[in-house]
Amino acid sequence: MLGLDEKNNMPQLPVDQTTWDREFLAGEWDYLDTNDLERARHQVIAYFIDAYNPKGKILDVGCGLGTTTDFLKSAQKKNYLGIDISTVAIKRALKKKAKFKSIDFLKFKSGTKFDVIIFNEVLYYLDEKEALTHALKLLKKNGVVIISLYRTSKKHYDEKIWQVFKKFFTEIDGTEISGHIKNQDVTWRISVLRKR
Repeated sequence: MLGLDEKNNMPQLPVDQTTWDREFLAGEWDYLDTNDLERARHQVIAYFIDAYNPKGKILDVGCGLGTTTDFLKSAQKKNYLGIDISTVAIKRALKKKAKFKSIDFLKFKSGTKFDVIIFNEVLYYLDEKEALTHALKLLKKNGVVIISLYRTSKKHYDEKIWQVFKKFFTEIDGTEISGHIKNQDVTWRISVLRKR
């Protein structure tokens, strides 16, 4: 089950690596690393990491340009791994002096379990049930998942994603950030979840 395409109110289709590489190469996602409102969202995610597991191992799924690392403490950066399907995004993220890897999350394997797994604006492009199942395999017993999803004033297509995760996780903290970006009003819902 995937989210809905905002323009057509139709199921969101998975985006392949070639498309992501082309879009990152063209600079279509650069604003995620430079826009003050976007950066504030990453700062909130870093705050939640610091509040719930400041010394734990962090997996950032769909990390893009690695913006969240701008707000991590140096010790946290050493415990951080950002993964993204786009090789172009990862090449640019490596400038942030943290560990990054280009791989599809659903193919990602690790001998290490993580204390924090971040899904920052990425679940629209994954089957949320598969993502949840895979995250459960990678998450430590008392670990947390941090999810950020946006919605516009007219679209609330993230509810299906939330419902899947709420079957296995309890929300222990969260906030919303609202603002105007790219000619529309947007609200980001950022939640911290713990396994039931």
